[in-house]
Amino acid sequence: MSLIKDYIQEKKRTLLCVGPMSKNCIDVSVEISRQYDIPMTLIASRRQIDADCFGGGYVEKFTTQEFSKYVKSQGADKVYLARDHGGPWQSVVESSQNMDITASMKSAKKSFEIDILSDFDFIHIDPSIPVQGESLTVDKILDRLFELYSYSNEVAEKNNKKIEFELGTEEQDGYGQDLDKFEYFLQKTLQFCDKEKIQKPTFVVAQTGTKVMETKNTGIFQNKIDMDHKLSLNHLLDTLKICNKYGLYLKEHNTDYLNNEALALRPVLGIHSSNVAPEFGVVETRALLYLLGIEGFKKEMSRFIDIALKSNKWNKWMISGSDATDLDKAIICGHYIFSNPEVVEMRAKVAGDLIKKNIDLDGFLKNNIKNSIMRYIHIFNMI
Repeated sequence: MSLIKDYIQEKKRTLLCVGPMSKNCIDVSVEISRQYDIPMTLIASRRQIDADCFGGGYVEKFTTQEFSKYVKSQGADKVYLARDHGGPWQSVVESSQNMDITASMKSAKKSFEIDILSDFDFIHIDPSIPVQGESLTVDKILDRLFELYSYSNEVAEKNNKKIEFELGTEEQDGYGQDLDKFEYFLQKTLQFCDKEKIQKPTFVVAQTGTKVMETKNTGIFQNKIDMDHKLSLNHLLDTLKICNKYGLYLKEHNTDYLNNEALALRPVLGIHSSNVAPEFGVVETRALLYLLGIEGFKKEMSRFIDIALKSNKWNKWMISGSDATDLDKAIICGHYIFSNPEVVEMRAKVAGDLIKKNIDLDGFLKNNIKNSIMRYIHIFNMI
């Protein structure tokens, strides 16, 4: 952690954290870390990658153990592994089985335990999803957070593992942070850490005016110029002051699709870290469908779109009243079906046909992902 802190503070950088949307995305992140000798963090949600006892995730069907082993086998010592949004009902297993709070907390603890034993570097504790439609209060969320915090710290100490913590307790809504609630949350958390003699969190998640819908950022930091920017900027500065007051690093989520001007503010203002995930999955899907289209793979392209639509994974990303086409929806959710057996077989066949034309399918996809990630690397002053 000292390396990351020194790196951020040395030249007022913002650390990019990448969602491992696919094996290609993972490989590109490792490649960039090696090429530029910079820290890269892969932030895996439980839906993307989870322990084998929960059936793994949709990314490459990786389990937590396999994911860690794969990344560490690449020999990039500055690539860090992080659990994103760990907590009760953050797994499809828990919500689909309608687990009660006791069962889902036990499940969340098991997931964290395996993260720690698999040498993850960070875990994000987020018990903000209502279990079985319950009404959640800040204090109830904090009680669960502290229980998970204590358990994870105990597992790490017992197994001589080093783990850093990221805390966050609400979904990004596209507006600024409730500052009174935020400060209350930090005060209670640090009181808990002092009382239990547990290390305080490294990162804390706050609302920074970002929210991803479809393939755009719809928060108040959206891609236009108006007085909202001044209001959101002042609010963001107040949020940063609170973080600095308590000696914590601010982590923002949903930074995807912001324009260059909005992104360039991040290191200038002192936002310590930003998560980007869906954008990189969309970039790869769009590139795949482009190549299928121009190279005449109409049957494969149509089948990919059909599988994506039937998955219904696009549904949660849609803006109310959207006029998105079937192609748009497939682009939005295509990364969810990369590990579908039929899609895997189709891509292998296409890759074989394309190589006869001296076109490397994965090389093409990786180049597109790399270009997208490098935009953030440059603007965040990481190199």
